[in-house]
Amino acid sequence: MDAFKFPVSFSTDTREIVKLREGSDDYIKQIISICILTEPFTLPLTPDFGTADPSFSVVSPEQLMLAANKFIPEVSIVAVNSSISDDSGSVNVQFIYNR
Repeated sequence: MDAFKFPVSFSTDTREIVKLREGSDDYIKQIISICILTEPFTLPLTPDFGTADPSFSVVSPEQLMLAANKFIPEVSIVAVNSSISDDSGSVNVQFIYNR
């Protein structure tokens, strides 16, 4: 099963919505990114999905690893590095995972 790529975009050739192949690296990266960007208790059917809002702090590696183990069992997160940019204040997150 394929999933829509976010942000949603359209193929210039076929004019169809771009999709990611399930299990591909881009698919897994997107799921982990969505987990980072989702605040717990915002999804009614899965209230414990997500991590605490990293807007004013770095992403908790422990929280991300626990969420990934529960909701993305096909991968194992090995390392998480996050930092806050001095000039823009944005949070940068890098993660390494194994299948």
